[in-house]
Amino acid sequence: MKETLSSDDKFLAIVNQIIININNEQFSVEDLAKEVGLSRSMLHRKLIKLIGKSASELITEKRLSQAKNLLENDVSTVSEIAYKVGFNSPSYFNKVFKKKFLISPGELRKSASLYHHSIFANKNGKINVLGQRKRKTTITKYLFVTLAIVTIGSGLYYITSGRTTTMKPSIAILPFDNLSINEENQGFADGIYEDLHQRLSRIDGLKLISRTSSEIFRNKRNNTSPEIAQLLGVNYLLEGTAQREVDDVRIIVKLIDARKDECVLTKKYDSNVHDVFRNQSEIARDIANGLSIYLTDNIKLEIAMNYTTNLKALEYYQLGRFYLNKRIKKNINTSLMYFKKAINEDPDYALAYAEMANAYYLLTWYSGIKDREQGRQTAVDMARKALKKDKHIAEAHAVLGSIYQEFDWDFKAAEEEYLKAIAINPNYSTSYQYYAELLSITGRKELAREFINKGKMLDPYSFIIRNISTVLYTRNGEFEKALEENSVCKELNIDANFPFYNELVIYWFLEDDKAALECVKKYGIKRKRYHPHQVDSVHNIMGMNGLVGLVFSKGPAYYAMIGENEKALDQLELEYNTGSLKPFPFGGIAFSKLQSHPRFIRLKKKMGLEF
Repeated sequence: MKETLSSDDKFLAIVNQIIININNEQFSVEDLAKEVGLSRSMLHRKLIKLIGKSASELITEKRLSQAKNLLENDVSTVSEIAYKVGFNSPSYFNKVFKKKFLISPGELRKSASLYHHSIFANKNGKINVLGQRKRKTTITKYLFVTLAIVTIGSGLYYITSGRTTTMKPSIAILPFDNLSINEENQGFADGIYEDLHQRLSRIDGLKLISRTSSEIFRNKRNNTSPEIAQLLGVNYLLEGTAQREVDDVRIIVKLIDARKDECVLTKKYDSNVHDVFRNQSEIARDIANGLSIYLTDNIKLEIAMNYTTNLKALEYYQLGRFYLNKRIKKNINTSLMYFKKAINEDPDYALAYAEMANAYYLLTWYSGIKDREQGRQTAVDMARKALKKDKHIAEAHAVLGSIYQEFDWDFKAAEEEYLKAIAINPNYSTSYQYYAELLSITGRKELAREFINKGKMLDPYSFIIRNISTVLYTRNGEFEKALEENSVCKELNIDANFPFYNELVIYWFLEDDKAALECVKKYGIKRKRYHPHQVDSVHNIMGMNGLVGLVFSKGPAYYAMIGENEKALDQLELEYNTGSLKPFPFGGIAFSKLQSHPRFIRLKKKMGLEF
């Protein structure tokens, strides 16, 4: 009798049939979810339950298997095969292929090529089968040796990566001065600065400090070049001026070797306002030459590419980023207004769509958009639009990773997106921050520290990166380092609440009532929420638990910290059932006393956070 397939088997058969169309590089988990008639998060949870794999893992495995087959048959170059099976970034393809098969695509193809060329004819023109067998044995040995070399080499790279990155040419671009008579042209100067930063970020092998950190020195030019370079951790500085009078534009740049405190390059670029973007690519090439960086033909094409040629759109985009980086609800809403204006000016502005996605994601995460599913979907749609217009947008991949992590709990898919973002733009500090958060909650603490340090290296004065760094130190029990990092956070953003929360959690864990008391008093005065006498009174009656109650809202972390474990678990399960639970706090020290609780363990397992 013919065995009847169960509904689950039919579902899996449908899923596998759909993903056979694997060479479409735009095919995504979102597309698969639509095909099977489920939301992305429901699809993820169903596949995890049935086969222990996410949709993104299935798609990636299919692509990698097809790539392996093509490489073994030596049908094309590695890059061509990467694109053929749906990887739009050859560097990312190399990483995931090597991770799965423990050999790089290039080495596998090389060994396959040796094998194919080893089949030879004898004097009579017949294939020498014995020779073929000998070659197979030789190739097997070759593969073994290659694998050993690759494994050892990758280990050495991992160990020394922190040192080798310091050998890269490193540069910070200081905000450009406006030399125009009209002060309103400062926006034009900032746009020129923004555009040049984007172009230089595409140069492989160049460490480029984030705009957020460089912005700190806009009005601090009383510092010497060596001093600024030392504070930013770079060897070179680029200073510039922009002057626009009607349609005439003059840009002057000065490249400074801060180690010697001497000018390497000074150059003036005159143009009509309509040709200014052509000048920008020329400036980027000249800077690379000044840094003695060899530019491949591909990189030359990339730095010549314009994300927009609309100056007004560029100005709106720059303003949007300024407000978005403040990470406050009202400012995020303001950033959205500017990104929308940028898109109205240039409907093909991929970067503006990517940052809109980021804004919608953050608003939803901060509960600025009450309908989480709507906010999530809008963010995804904006990121997809960005990638449809330009598949090499690191910002879009990073925000997709955050959405998959925070809203869908699809940590494998999130990791893939973060690695794509890093492969596309190794100078995009936010992708390191997001990835460090993921590594932390999935138990890879040492790797999390490595990646947040890389983020700090690229953006040393980013408040949010420093804040995450504080949290990671706290989770690892490195409280002195956490307090040092937290003091930097306070200086970078005097209006933020996070540093007070961080400090109180640290002192709570250290059982340092005196320090906690001072922390809460300062918090109360700064926020004008309560008088110091009130803090003393609460502490005298309720001790440390009372201080926690003054600062934290009555959520799961609050109940966990004051020892009401069942209430904390009730709240966590309620948030899980309503889909509003956020995974990042799960690695937090506030829940340290719940780690062995059966209900907490079950909840982590449901979320895919069991480690």
